[in-house]
Amino acid sequence: MSDNLTKTPPPLPRKENLKQRAYLNSVTSFIDYAGAQIVGFIVSPFIVNGLGSSFYGIWQMLSQMTNYAGMADTRATQVLKWSIANKRDVAYDEELKSEVTTALVVTGLILPIVLVVGGIIVWYAPYITQADKEHYNLIRITCSFLVLALVISKVFNLFESVLRGMNLGYKRMGLRAGIVAVSGGLKVLAITQGYGLVGLSIIEVFTAVIIGTTFYIIVKQNIGWFGFGTTNFSKVVSYGKLSGWFMAFTGSKMFLLHSDKIILGYIIGPIFVTKYTITMFTSYALQGLVNAVITGVIPGIGSLYGRGEYHKVIQARKIIISLNWLLATCLGVTILLLNRSFIGLWVGEEHYAGTFENLLIILVSIQIIFFQIDSLIINVTLNMKKKVLFSSIASLLTISIAYFLVEKYLIVGLCISILLGRAILTIGYPFILKEKMQEKQHDFSLSIIRPSITCCIFFLIAAYSSQWIDLTNWLQLITAGVVSVLFIGVLYWRIGLSTEDRIDVWKILSNIKLFKKEGKGI
Repeated sequence: MSDNLTKTPPPLPRKENLKQRAYLNSVTSFIDYAGAQIVGFIVSPFIVNGLGSSFYGIWQMLSQMTNYAGMADTRATQVLKWSIANKRDVAYDEELKSEVTTALVVTGLILPIVLVVGGIIVWYAPYITQADKEHYNLIRITCSFLVLALVISKVFNLFESVLRGMNLGYKRMGLRAGIVAVSGGLKVLAITQGYGLVGLSIIEVFTAVIIGTTFYIIVKQNIGWFGFGTTNFSKVVSYGKLSGWFMAFTGSKMFLLHSDKIILGYIIGPIFVTKYTITMFTSYALQGLVNAVITGVIPGIGSLYGRGEYHKVIQARKIIISLNWLLATCLGVTILLLNRSFIGLWVGEEHYAGTFENLLIILVSIQIIFFQIDSLIINVTLNMKKKVLFSSIASLLTISIAYFLVEKYLIVGLCISILLGRAILTIGYPFILKEKMQEKQHDFSLSIIRPSITCCIFFLIAAYSSQWIDLTNWLQLITAGVVSVLFIGVLYWRIGLSTEDRIDVWKILSNIKLFKKEGKGI
């Protein structure tokens, strides 16, 4: 960064309603995720029936496997997002432009390595997916297009990072969902016309280009300072080092969160991947819905952290956790009760993994939801060393346990290995945050464990009761789902949350103006 940039006095803090923007960002993330899930709900039966159980499992493995090319990515766009979130109230516009340019340079330098890693994945994909020899070329062509889609997304992520860093994610409200809907329609067309795996992968490339172009247009229209400034070698090196920690975390995170289908398919075959994926559909929807709330709120927390208001960060985290327990419990119980009926009506009960498997998959999703809260807040601090250490240990432990359990216990073995391995993060991340926030209190009062204990009791009752629930039409299922969510939500609000937690959550929710919009861009 040049001396001129360091000496220029920062502008006055930009005025923004953090609560309102958190709400708008969360709504945007919710619309995006809900749109993706609705499209997945409509499109998946076509893909399952069109490809068959084995090739559908291979498609899921390839989609997950391709992400491993991203391990070579320095995640400069992630550093950009959190840097802007941290500095936007205190940095001058030229410094923010310099951040954008530096991120672009670092991303450009690393793309050739991403392509090389992607090429290696493409070559070995047929062996990992256990495909028959006559399908090797098909698998490699499909994987090649998926790697290309990943590379395109990496470049265009720069614009999304700027938008999110400025806490303006809501400016894209509904656009991604619309593009995904069009993409889903094209996938149905590709499957019904017999284009199979290759057709699906080409549509992924098309979707990446359209979404990226859309983000660029939105950023240009809503962020007045956006552009490219000056950078220098020392800043690129500094950014690269910080990005390197994000890359290290990305690698460990990849093994941690994106290896389950690969492990399952490689050890016991892609048909089990299909059962696992189908049973996980509703749990994954729950995870995405709750994470949408987190993702929308965190950039605002980044602004608080940047101003050194640690007590407000701690309070915001406490409220997010309470709200997430409420959402996770009422939706989780509903999934436990109705998932077998849902899958039977959706794609056929033969794709349902089982009651105990369903319970374990829900617990895996809940576990991710809660350590993801602390993970995103740690990203804001830009201090990644301990986070990388914990996630690496968790990844190694998860894969090691899975190696011994999956072959004998199948999906149950996979879920148990995930829960045990990721427990490192469930325990470790809060301690990292307490250190960063200079929080001295380490109490384990009833009010802290009450939400989790109540949730577990509700889950066990629901899993046991699900054996006698067999709904035969969509009207019954939707009615039961709505009643279950509302009833469990009210019950958990009274039983699972303390009076203080209810007051804090209600205070935040009541201050949100549902139809109030923020003004023009910055």
